[in-house]
Amino acid sequence: MDNPSTLLVVHDLLVSRDFYVGILGLTLVEEHEDSLKLKSGSHNVFMFQGTMEAISYEHGYNSNSSLVLTVSNLDEKINELKSKGVVFIHKSPNENRWGRYAAFKDPSGIVNELMEFFT
Repeated sequence: MDNPSTLLVVHDLLVSRDFYVGILGLTLVEEHEDSLKLKSGSHNVFMFQGTMEAISYEHGYNSNSSLVLTVSNLDEKINELKSKGVVFIHKSPNENRWGRYAAFKDPSGIVNELMEFFT
């Protein structure tokens, strides 16, 4: 399979468009009454407005879709997004075998992550 995409089902399409394009900096490719097509680099993000609230969860197998956005300086990006009102889940970045990351919620409650890979 080549070039996988991400699907996000959101509460309010217009609020989500403003968040993902205006705050996170994704590129708006197409906009329709019921959906959006965004790009992050070469990665497509398809967005539809849903009619039900997402399941509340802790980090586990029952999680919703997540978008992982790669950044070169995690701390700098966290500070930038916090200044725009983005609320992060953890007080400080976490670390795994691939790098450092920080999770945040979008206006629909979808948990996404910023990821700074180790070099």
